[in-house]
Amino acid sequence: MWSMVESLESRQLLAGVARVIITPPLGIRMMGYTVQECVAEAVERELTATALVLSSGPLTVGLISCDLLFLQSPFVDQLRARIAVQSQIPFDHLLMHGSHTHLGPMLPGWQPGDSPEQGSLQSAYAQSLQNSLVEVVAKAKADLRPARIGAGKGEAPIGMNRRERLADGRVIIGENPRGAVDREVGVIRIDDSGGRPIATLMTAAAHPIVLGPKTPLLSPDYVGPAREIVERATGALSLFFQGAAGNVCPATGIGAGDAEQFDDMQRIGMMLAGEVLKVHSEVRTHHRRGPRSVVQSVAALSTWDYEPLPLLPPRPFALATRTRTLPMAPLPERRSIELLLQQYREQFAAAQAVGARQVARRLTQWAELVLSAIDAAQPVTRDLRCWALRIDDIGIVAVNGEPFAELAIEIKRRSQLQTFFFGYSNGCLGYFPTPEAFQEGGMEVFESYQNYLLPAQFTPAWGPAVVDTALELLDETSRPET
Repeated sequence: MWSMVESLESRQLLAGVARVIITPPLGIRMMGYTVQECVAEAVERELTATALVLSSGPLTVGLISCDLLFLQSPFVDQLRARIAVQSQIPFDHLLMHGSHTHLGPMLPGWQPGDSPEQGSLQSAYAQSLQNSLVEVVAKAKADLRPARIGAGKGEAPIGMNRRERLADGRVIIGENPRGAVDREVGVIRIDDSGGRPIATLMTAAAHPIVLGPKTPLLSPDYVGPAREIVERATGALSLFFQGAAGNVCPATGIGAGDAEQFDDMQRIGMMLAGEVLKVHSEVRTHHRRGPRSVVQSVAALSTWDYEPLPLLPPRPFALATRTRTLPMAPLPERRSIELLLQQYREQFAAAQAVGARQVARRLTQWAELVLSAIDAAQPVTRDLRCWALRIDDIGIVAVNGEPFAELAIEIKRRSQLQTFFFGYSNGCLGYFPTPEAFQEGGMEVFESYQNYLLPAQFTPAWGPAVVDTALELLDETSRPET
C-alpha cells in the first residue's frame, strides 16, 4: 500500500516541542526481559515521552519518542488514530517510537494470561498513556514557532555486536568484536529564528540493557543520563531515537544486577551525550563565517565576521510511507508442535511450583498460537511499515522492527541524503536479520519469534526488503513537485 507523497509550498518551517512524564505506578510488571519475574519496585529515573511537531505549508508531522520497549499493534494504531483526531495531524504523518528500554512497563496483550490484578493495572496504565501522548502532541503543536534546522554526525563506541559464536558452533548473546556495529551518532538541531535551541534529536544504536533483568526498577537506562546531560548543556529538550540495535548490545554488556551496572549506565550515557554535544556545537543554523578581513596590529591578523543566514523554507519538505505485506516462513508440521506444546506445558507446571514461570508460559502460549495458525491453513504474512521524511538534505527513515546494524549501514551508504535511520517505530514486529544470519542461527533468527508470539519465522527476504523500501521512499521524497 502506497501513501501519497506530500510536498511543501514555499513557507517557513515551524517547530514545537513538549514533554510529559509517563512513569507507571509501582507494582506493574516490566517489559523487556522474559526471564524477569519481579514487578517494578521503585523508579530509577522518570520515564518520559517527548513530542516534536514540524510544519511548513500543507505538511505537518509529529515525531514522538517514548521511554518504552516499543508500542505494538493494534495499540499503536489506536493511539495514532486518536492523536490524529485530536491534533489534526494525519495518521500517516505520526511517528511513534520506543527507545527500547527493557525496564519500562508492560502493556496489555504482551503477556496473555497474567493475573487479574496485573491486567487491571496494565489496562489502566495504557489508558493513562494514551491520554498523556495525546496531550503532549497537542502541547507541541501549540508551541509551533519559526524554526531553523541543521544536522551532523559523529561516532561513539557505545555498542558491541552481540552475536558471539561458541566453540560448539552455537550463536549466543555475547560479544563479537569483529561483528558489524553502527557506531554513528546522529544529531538534528532544531533552533528558533535567532539560532537558540528548541530541541535536539539524537540517534544511536545499542540495546538499552545496561541495567539487566535482576533490576526491579523502572528506568530509561543509558538514554536517561545522556538526555539529561544534553539538555543541561543546550537548554532545550532532546528526543532519543533508537537505531539499528537488533544485533548490538551496550559496550558494557548486560548488567549483572550489582552496583557497577549503574556506573556503566552513567558512562555509556556520558559517552553518547559527549558526542551529541560535540556534533551539536558544530552545527550552525542562523549564521555562517563570512569573508576574511586582515587587521593590522603589531602583526597582521586575519578576522572573520559572521553573516546571517536567511530564514528560508525547507526545500523539499516531504513525507512518504509504505506498507508491504510479506510472507513469513512456512509453518512447521503439526505433530512437531504438539510434542513441543506437551513439553512446554510440563515445564510450565514445574516452573510454577518454584515461582519461575514467565519463560515457560511464553513458550506454551507460542506453541498454542502455532497450532491455531496450522489449523487455520492460511499463509502467514506480516506488514513491514516504512516511514520517510525529507527536510532539505536531511533524510529520516524508520521501520517497525529490530533491524540488524548491517541494514542501517547499507541504507546510509547508498542514500544520497544525510540519512538517519530508526527502528522500533510505529510498532515492532520482531528482529529483522540479514540473510547471512539465517545460516548462522542465534536467538534473533530462531528463538526470538517465539518470544514475539509469531507463528512463523521471518525469511531471509525481509532484510533486503527493509533496505530497498527505505531507499525507495527516500528517493520518492526527493522527486521534484509535479
